[in-house]
Amino acid sequence: MGCGALKQLPAILSSFGSKIFIVTDPGVAQQPFFDLLQKNLHNHGFQTSIFQDVLPDPPVDVFETCAAQASEFKPSCFLGIGGGSALDVTKIVAVLEKHHCSLASLFGIDQVPGRGTPSVLISTTAGTGSEVTPIAVVSDEENQLKKGIVSDFLIANHAVVDPNLCTTLPAWPTAYTGMDALTHAIEAYTNRYSVPLIDGYAIEAIRLIARYLPTACHHGSDLAARYAMSRASMLGGMCLGSVNTAAVHALAYPLGGRFKVPHGVANSLLLPHVMEFNMPAVAERYQIVAEAMGRGDGDVVAAVDQLSAEVGTNRTMTEFGVTQDELPSMAADAMQVTRLLGNNPREMCEQDALAIYQAAL
Repeated sequence: MGCGALKQLPAILSSFGSKIFIVTDPGVAQQPFFDLLQKNLHNHGFQTSIFQDVLPDPPVDVFETCAAQASEFKPSCFLGIGGGSALDVTKIVAVLEKHHCSLASLFGIDQVPGRGTPSVLISTTAGTGSEVTPIAVVSDEENQLKKGIVSDFLIANHAVVDPNLCTTLPAWPTAYTGMDALTHAIEAYTNRYSVPLIDGYAIEAIRLIARYLPTACHHGSDLAARYAMSRASMLGGMCLGSVNTAAVHALAYPLGGRFKVPHGVANSLLLPHVMEFNMPAVAERYQIVAEAMGRGDGDVVAAVDQLSAEVGTNRTMTEFGVTQDELPSMAADAMQVTRLLGNNPREMCEQDALAIYQAAL
């Protein structure tokens, strides 16, 4: 990690062979650095094949199409470049290309048969921390729900975090990816299964995001802010392997699956309401979160609301087309995400989830 870390890429890739399969999205593929990166790889003797059709919250067919192209190329290494969606596709396709298994067989925890073809991940946003996580998320469009794949076999061989790549990211994705990182850190720190080492990562991420996210949004070329947010995102991602997230993410899944609400926005609009629900179980930890966010009076929900307002993610579900009639089935769907709800510090039932959705409407 560091400004200019991308320069190390040829040396990193050289240990895996010369055939590099690049996975990215159309926006990243149009950035000037992407063309320069390809030329640099070719100058170092690498062959490349590019899949640049990753969609936000990628559906099943994106993974399958990418895997088919990769299988024809037979890469020695996968190179994922982009936000969480591109990196998640890279991690999964590296497994599909090597093991020739079905995507559906990987859903859940520890269903991945083994490590995939080597992979190197380069983040261009500061939010998901996907470059360092053992997790990938797939949009199941048929059931209008997101599904997670969790396995240590998904962890990349190398991650490259170069804050320079974030300086052209517009304010809006900067904001919602930043709020995603904040949610990772808060849900890790207040998790039913929190551990001391991860607590340190989480609190540092919270501190950095509260201080630097507004600057990164409103002054995108500020390299100090971009560095801080890249660091915070990576730390938030490092929380997920040992601890993972909880009810905010579980309730966000139906929002993304049905209404295509950007993941960070869904987390941002649900976070304060879930925190209100969890308050009786983790009041002392929320006090520490408030202090990390610079809120001297300890009002942690107000601290989150204020930050969300500063960066423009203080939205409601109604703005994304959600209606009152949808809420009961959304609550039922959210209760299926047991791998995350089990981490929540306070037990949540379907009626609780419905009440939170109603408050966020």
